[in-house]
Amino acid sequence: MTDNASASNFDTYIADLHENLDRLRDMSDVDEQSSAIVADLAQAYSEHPSPMQTAMCLSSLFCGQKNILTFLRRSCSKTELKKTKVEILQFLKFFVETAATKILPHAVELKTVLLTIFNVDTASDVRAAIFPVLSQLMELSVSCPDMHNEVDKMATTFLDQIGLSSSKATATIKGLCLAFLGLLCKFFPEHMRKYADPLLLSQYLKYLHEQLVKDVKFEMLIAAGAIEGLINYLVNFTPSSTPVTAPPPMIRGKTKEEDKRLNEERIRCESDLKRVYIYGARAIQTQDQTNLNRYALVKAGLELFAQHSTLFTEYLYDDYPEILRCIRAWNAHDNYDVKKIAQRSYDNFLLGVANALKETNVKTPEERRRAVQVFQYFIKEFRDKIDTPELEIRDLAMGIRGYGIFAN
Repeated sequence: MTDNASASNFDTYIADLHENLDRLRDMSDVDEQSSAIVADLAQAYSEHPSPMQTAMCLSSLFCGQKNILTFLRRSCSKTELKKTKVEILQFLKFFVETAATKILPHAVELKTVLLTIFNVDTASDVRAAIFPVLSQLMELSVSCPDMHNEVDKMATTFLDQIGLSSSKATATIKGLCLAFLGLLCKFFPEHMRKYADPLLLSQYLKYLHEQLVKDVKFEMLIAAGAIEGLINYLVNFTPSSTPVTAPPPMIRGKTKEEDKRLNEERIRCESDLKRVYIYGARAIQTQDQTNLNRYALVKAGLELFAQHSTLFTEYLYDDYPEILRCIRAWNAHDNYDVKKIAQRSYDNFLLGVANALKETNVKTPEERRRAVQVFQYFIKEFRDKIDTPELEIRDLAMGIRGYGIFAN
């Protein structure tokens, strides 16, 4: 197929979509027919992802009076085209990824249409499908001044979704909003500073406390979204390490319910940074609590430790046996993605503990005694791994990497 023919096909696909939209009430299978057009468009593009093809597709998608954005604007309130809109957004994710910076002249307009869909469309699947496109757009637009002017609008839109008690957003949407707000903190910290603390941080802590501590209906995607958001939030913002208030005394309650209530209250009284650590630790301990069919929460928890273990040095120093056990267990998991993140989490967890053992961090004889005790514990663990009778290459590698990290 020649480039001119490809360009003509792209224009035809877009025109056909608009024609179907115009004939919406006359077509009983309009969604199926329209989604088939999107599939043809995606196939035509993915077969020829050359620079010339990208430029031609870019023109067809975003230029002229009838393009893909005008179609999305016109159709955002049309429930009959749910499947079509989801597939268009999935294609746009792929297209933005391949077009890269070539998309920037249209970035703000695309962002505006995505927010319109989010605010107008009633289908959760369609609303959820904007986030992968929007996330890629943010990463590409970091140096785009026009996008910087749009950050406030995006922040307030998604903060409303997670902050309003009357919000009827689904768990999926709330989780995606929480994750995306963290992405804004990573890429546009100067604009997010006014929202970061206490407004956004308090929402992260609130949702994680509800999902991982309190007895409420467990919504894994909310908890995972909150931790994913925190992973990016922590790139530019560090929560306070000062406890909010004095915790209640460490006494046993008269009942299990009272014990649970006291424990909840103790966690609430901890510093914001320690609460982040506590919730992250609970996320990777879910293997003991639930029969997981999906791993979004565990992967988020492991990623938190993989990227930010050094922030939690003080707390890791207290909980190292349990955290080590959990991370090792996920290193041996069957799921490839989980295992891959767990390997990075293992290395950075050890780095966090090793930092605590450095001479500059050991001031008193008691601290020195404890540091030696912790050091000996880990060396024994590494040695035991290597000496395991049924040694696997993974175990050998983990033991050797551990020695290397502690040697430095």
